[in-house]
Amino acid sequence: MSDRTNSSRRAAIVSPPDRLTSRMTVDEAIAGVLTQNQAELVAAMRAALDRPMPETVHELRTALQSLHAALALSARWADSEALTEILRDARALSDALGETRHWDILIAETLARHIDTLADIADVAVLTEGAAVARQEGYRRVRLLLDGPLPQKLLLGLAFIVSQQRWRDEGGRTSKRLAGDVRVRAKREVARLDKRLLDRGKRLRRLPDETRHALAVEVKHLRDTIELLQSIWPRPARIRRYRDRVQALQSALDGLDDARTTQLLLNRIASDDPSPLVQRAVGAIGGWVARDKIDRLSALDELWREFRSAKRFW
Repeated sequence: MSDRTNSSRRAAIVSPPDRLTSRMTVDEAIAGVLTQNQAELVAAMRAALDRPMPETVHELRTALQSLHAALALSARWADSEALTEILRDARALSDALGETRHWDILIAETLARHIDTLADIADVAVLTEGAAVARQEGYRRVRLLLDGPLPQKLLLGLAFIVSQQRWRDEGGRTSKRLAGDVRVRAKREVARLDKRLLDRGKRLRRLPDETRHALAVEVKHLRDTIELLQSIWPRPARIRRYRDRVQALQSALDGLDDARTTQLLLNRIASDDPSPLVQRAVGAIGGWVARDKIDRLSALDELWREFRSAKRFW
């Protein structure tokens, strides 16, 4: 084992860095991103366990999504299947929190915004009652989930991976792949995600909803990867300009996803309560959702052109 490999291993074991730098090896970078995400997950998990409420559940889900991006990146860089199970656990916990988060958005944002604006058309407040019942049931399931084995399994699994450097070869050896320059791998990773998005995002406005949803996931993955790796590059202004284009595209796609989810939740309320008052309110919000979708779709072409023409920072 070379001197550089030995020093890399000591750095990963003793004191993983708070931020990535261009002088790191791939091995050191993996240790850094996983350690940072481990700390963020522990803090978010504790807050959600103490007070399972909209803010803490949202923060936990955000931490899980960031962890998923870090694990997926590390698995590709190390070419290792050792992170596969914990990747599944992080995704499973994040997905389980998702439905409750959707009810939070419907009540706190969508319905609250339109109680007054649609007052002459329908009593939107009646939908809040049905949504509140569903959200309450959702938080009951969240509490059961957080008290169950999955969060503990995820935390212990992550701690084991970080402490034992499980992305390395058998016996803890650092391969030539892991001893390489992280900036080379980071450039290749961002370029790969960027190219895939450019290839799949053509005719974005005319894509089917399901295909566009899958693309929204890829945009978010690109954004999360930039967040993980941005400190490697020395020109933050260039990164920020590119990231802002990605963020604008993601916000628009997220808005379209929210509209799609809103309609699904409204359909559930309508099926549970067939009263004319509820049906009228569902129709009023549904009409707004359809109009909002048209507006968002009309803005997509320009946002896509801005992203496509953005100067690549790598």
